[in-house]
Amino acid sequence: MKHTRRRKAKATKKKAQIPDTPRQKETPGGRRACWSDSDEPQSKFIMYDDDSGKVIDFKKDGPKYFESVLGDHRSVVSLVASADGGCVVCSGTVVDHEDKQIWILTSATLVRKPDTQFEAYKKEEIKIEVVLHNGDTVEGSLEMCNLHYNIAIVAIEYRDSLGCLPAVQLWDLPLYYSLQPRPVIALGRNVNSKAMVSWGQLVRENSELDCKELMVCLCGISEDFIGGPIMDSENRFLGIVYSFEETAPFLPADIAARCIQYHKKERALPWLRIRVQALHTLDLDVLETICSKFARPPSGLVVDKICDTSTENYGGIEVGDIISKLDGVALYSVAQFTAMFLDKFEVALDTSDAVTLQAVVDRPTDKTTFVAKLNVQQVASNERNKSFENRWMEWKFYGFDKQFY
Repeated sequence: MKHTRRRKAKATKKKAQIPDTPRQKETPGGRRACWSDSDEPQSKFIMYDDDSGKVIDFKKDGPKYFESVLGDHRSVVSLVASADGGCVVCSGTVVDHEDKQIWILTSATLVRKPDTQFEAYKKEEIKIEVVLHNGDTVEGSLEMCNLHYNIAIVAIEYRDSLGCLPAVQLWDLPLYYSLQPRPVIALGRNVNSKAMVSWGQLVRENSELDCKELMVCLCGISEDFIGGPIMDSENRFLGIVYSFEETAPFLPADIAARCIQYHKKERALPWLRIRVQALHTLDLDVLETICSKFARPPSGLVVDKICDTSTENYGGIEVGDIISKLDGVALYSVAQFTAMFLDKFEVALDTSDAVTLQAVVDRPTDKTTFVAKLNVQQVASNERNKSFENRWMEWKFYGFDKQFY
């Protein structure tokens, strides 16, 4: 019998409650902890080392790594969505104050219907409670849902008492982040208002979840972390976290920011009809075969697939080609490539003139290099089913059948 993350809720009028989440296996090298909020949260912070069972004094040892990140803990909330007799719990991050609302970015898993890939509950079909850092619970509503990138925005009505919920800025990631491993931290909050933290390493891997823009880190997280932020030691918001096997994939802030930007303009987010993968995430034997075709190792993104209906818009680019530059900018990650396309899509919507991108392309089959003009255009409604649509997989997590991303 199949089980999903929707669970029976035990709710009171004052506070959202659900049964305690079973402890999940930690990622090797990952550390998880939780603290009670106060004026000095570090003083009540406890970190457990699962390898030794030792309790570590975070006040003494932790801040030297991520002290600045803890300043954003008030922006992290817990979200409880109830529908059809069950509930889903995610973490979320305050990212905007829009008119008289506070917008919280989270995973669309919060509102996705069970056993479906492409269907979410409507606003009126689901009840959402938002648990704040001080233990207060306020009512939220679904403002935006994008199942393609598995993200959602939950809105709560602004009032003076909520002025203590600062918005985290969504900046584009530095390009070298996709190439250089570095320490990162996952933040979350459970339904009892306890803040949670887990840290690990950002790694050069490709996620097995069906979204090419995802990056991967090795934070050991439980399901209550899902939808929460990944931060670095410079207090930079890197993206929102999911979970897959022993990794913590996350959607970069570059993509989340553009989803929100398009939503504010009341325009549907366009989907690209070309799929690429960063060369540095390929298996070594595949990468070696490609590099042997060139005098110097190439860099950039290899083309995985192009929709049949749009091949004429990609300047002769074929599957297997390597795109090294786009409009003169060296390419390092799929998120960077997608962000540049989405920015051009936005320009195309505001002008009647043709909008193109120039791509420098290396072709391993004949060892040639050429420049291709990529035509940027909105996907027609009757062609949507011919575009790529991310399929967020269902999978078994440590022996339990769950949707867990």
